[in-house]
Amino acid sequence: MLCNSISVLVFALLFYVLDVKKWQRWSSPFLPAGKNSLTTYLAPDTLYYIIWGLNLNILWYKQTEMPWLAVSGSLLWAFIMLRFASLLSSVHVQLKL
Repeated sequence: MLCNSISVLVFALLFYVLDVKKWQRWSSPFLPAGKNSLTTYLAPDTLYYIIWGLNLNILWYKQTEMPWLAVSGSLLWAFIMLRFASLLSSVHVQLKL
């Protein structure tokens, strides 16, 4: 219930900022992910399997005992996935239902 209430509050804040106040410039980096949501959703899993299959140790932040490092590594990964989705969109790779 706590996570749901936080999600509703974040949604209400985003609705107010984006739709009521029309402050949309700051959200332009997220546009490719919104247009290709299925690609953005499935791309990290594909990359995870490639990373694990090649035995690369670049996701070391997931096994750390320091919460700030795990959160910052996850945020960095999320922004890398946003950029990756943008790159896939620029070469016309789009998954559709």
